[in-house]
Amino acid sequence: MKKFFATIIAVILAACMLVSVAACGGNAHTGLNIVALSAGYGREWLDEIAARYTAETGVEVNLTAEYSAENLIRSHLSGSNNQDDLYICTDASWKTYAAQGKFLDLTDFVDETVDGVAIKTKLADEYKDSIYYTDHRGETHVYRLPWTAGTGGIYYNAKMFEDNKWPIPTTVEELKELCITINNAELPVAGDRMETVKPFVYTGQNTDYFDYVVFTWWAQLAGVDAIDEFLKYENYTNFDAATSATYGYLEDAVEAWAELFTAENCVTNCQDKSNHVAQQNFVNGYAAMMFNADWIYNEILGYSNADVDMSNFTLALMDTPVIDGAQYRNVNYVVGEDQFIAIPATSTMADEAKEFIKYIVSDDGIETFFEKAHSILAYDSTAPLTTSDTVLSKVLSVREKSTSFTDYSDSLLYLANQVNIWGTSAWRPFMNVLNGTSTVATAFTTIASSAESNWPTWLANVGLS
Repeated sequence: MKKFFATIIAVILAACMLVSVAACGGNAHTGLNIVALSAGYGREWLDEIAARYTAETGVEVNLTAEYSAENLIRSHLSGSNNQDDLYICTDASWKTYAAQGKFLDLTDFVDETVDGVAIKTKLADEYKDSIYYTDHRGETHVYRLPWTAGTGGIYYNAKMFEDNKWPIPTTVEELKELCITINNAELPVAGDRMETVKPFVYTGQNTDYFDYVVFTWWAQLAGVDAIDEFLKYENYTNFDAATSATYGYLEDAVEAWAELFTAENCVTNCQDKSNHVAQQNFVNGYAAMMFNADWIYNEILGYSNADVDMSNFTLALMDTPVIDGAQYRNVNYVVGEDQFIAIPATSTMADEAKEFIKYIVSDDGIETFFEKAHSILAYDSTAPLTTSDTVLSKVLSVREKSTSFTDYSDSLLYLANQVNIWGTSAWRPFMNVLNGTSTVATAFTTIASSAESNWPTWLANVGLS
């Protein structure tokens, strides 16, 4: 009899488990599952927001924060049993995921209010249009929200500048003169008497870092309105610097960069350096300056190993020097167009995920990100951000006094990952110029001819031919 009852109980338990799984479509889980990028801004800001969210809602948060979160997200989205509820990451593939229906439609959600203001209204001006995704049918929806408004520019070692009484350059010509001054000084690198301090160090493995200053120079020459017009990607002729005034200005900006990033002005072997190695070289005094964005601050604060000596380093950000011929001075390229906050379409806790997003974009969330990640979210707080921190104060200053722009486009060619500012990302001229396999003029001629020959294919790929 005992055996009989044991068997019955086992059957009942098994049935209950099957019912439970079936009711959840095989995707049962407890808590809100979040996958987030930890590179750059870290996870501390998210941990604090998650703790506040759980305390106030009772919903547990399972946070997976990884340096290469985009790979994990890609893997989960391609699987048949994705249990994720929220993504906070950066990856140009967000456009593909949106097109494939892998992200939840947030069109109505952005009308909901936080701090008494609609979410879409809290967005920073440069991002207000970029949340709308128009597909090949002409239907417009919101599938992702941005999260950071990264400030790119020239970061420098303020202690080194002060010790050597180097002036902060205000023009590109002054920046070139400073490079000569630094090279002529032949300052030995502390702890490495074989090397002298160079003007720049760069990460050859992350050449998009060059964009941050080059695009700002481009905007100084062409203006934000002209760049916005270019970003419509209406014709391949727009990529011909010889006939397109706007693209010709981009070539001028790249020429200015090329005159700076010569072998004598850069730490040796930069072509092979990762972002972290290049940043460590910067902190350790191998270079006075680095093209980078505001996440460098948070990453540097996390350096605590024997390979990094902070004793002779103070981080600072200069106003981007004005290029010769500039028509516009207070302009700023905002880094982070490929970043996304998105809810996977398969989430079983979409309502909870939306509430978590509200915590992020709230005034408290904006303040938390500012204090813990040492940067600015892509949302406006109802109360102005203030700080005594000199680096963050400078970041705020650059943002507040500038007309900011991104490289977002509502063109189907862009949304389908066919085209970007360089035609395609593979045509960025920087490394070929640095390696001596191309000149700037040759690179732009190649971009023009490649755009012309590939244009019919790109149009066909998005159904426009």
